[in-house]
Amino acid sequence: MTAERRSDPAADGPSMNDSDRLLVVAGVDGSESGYRALGAATNLIKGRPGAIEVVFVAHIPAGMEMSADAQYEMSQGFDDAEREVSDAIRDRMQGVEQRWNFRRRDGMVAHELIAVADELHRDYGSDSNVVIVVGGAEHAYHHILGSVPVALVRHATYPILVMPLAAQSNP
Repeated sequence: MTAERRSDPAADGPSMNDSDRLLVVAGVDGSESGYRALGAATNLIKGRPGAIEVVFVAHIPAGMEMSADAQYEMSQGFDDAEREVSDAIRDRMQGVEQRWNFRRRDGMVAHELIAVADELHRDYGSDSNVVIVVGGAEHAYHHILGSVPVALVRHATYPILVMPLAAQSNP
């Protein structure tokens, strides 16, 4: 797991109440939907104290059996994807918002996003406001097998903001 520290939400000033601070967990996977979630997270903290915790989750589907070589290759693929997503976020956030952190988690996506929200809630107190922002499911099979937004809505105790897919224009 890597973390890139850009800000400290506690550095918003000594007079800041925890109840005024907004901590946004943004699930970003490198898709356009994920980057829309990042944009929404940026808009949420604009003009208010807080920070964005950008989370990239490397997810291996449950029940998938692989050889050691295949596991190594998949791990390398996740490492490459993590670097690409981290670089893209850095580029997108430069000059826009500096109060963000990046971290990678390994596991089930919804579970890991909730775990990060729990950590922030624990670290900054029960009066701090934590929200989770994700992009909408981009593939039809997510609607059949289950999507991250649906799992979050079912299991999280935090407000969830799901960014819809971009409107498709008709020719």
